Amino acid sequence: MPATHQTPTEQGLFIPLSVQREAETMARESGVKPLITYDSEAAIRLTHINGRLRIETVVRRGSRGWRRSDYQLFQDGERRPTTASWVEYRALLERLPADAAGPAALPVLTPLGEHDVLPMEIRQNLGQCEKTLYGRGDISVSVGRDSKGRYVIAVASAKATLHMAFETQRRSGRKGAGIASTNSVRVVTVDGKDLTEEVEGKLKKALARLLAEPPGTSAPDVGTGGAQGARGGGPSDRKGTVLRL
Repeated sequence: MPATHQTPTEQGLFIPLSVQREAETMARESGVKPLITYDSEAAIRLTHINGRLRIETVVRRGSRGWRRSDYQLFQDGERRPTTASWVEYRALLERLPADAAGPAALPVLTPLGEHDVLPMEIRQNLGQCEKTLYGRGDISVSVGRDSKGRYVIAVASAKATLHMAFETQRRSGRKGAGIASTNSVRVVTVDGKDLTEEVEGKLKKALARLLAEPPGTSAPDVGTGGAQGARGGGPSDRKGTVLRL
């Protein structure tokens, strides 16, 4: 039996069907093929390296055949909690700058013109932002599109910038918008620290990191975000895409 870290496929060794399927799934979902090695006669390791992320999967042979026994995710060589799905994995990969030492950055948005018609859901969220941030001249709110064509509401303060992303969809024959399936709420500080995971997709937490609370007041209660995003408030009457509140 070859030593660990030699590639079985290059040696013509047997690869169990379950391991083949695991490798095919990794390649299909990420576009990167994993390296398959034998740790022992009864243990096969799949090493999947994609940018700054690495997945280590161990499949062991038991009485019921070959089954996954260990699954770990590493970022820059340090172990981190595994993602619950490939969608979350791709979202994490998308957020990471290519250089581990480089600061995090939000995508550059293409601003919308004064005459662009926004879906009702976007107008509602803009109206909610206007209501929540009323009187805050130090906060700017704008809406644009990212490279994926998604609508993005950007809320910027001197501390950080918040992006809320929405995907377009058809609802009852009309063009609507719903909270994006990946990276729906992102927060990056002015010095390049990514707080996205810290706010857990919750708009209230995200706004709290942007806003300095005046003495004697509490954080604005604007909902929980997550799957629903910001809610409440009727459609905004303002047609401009940049609001100074």
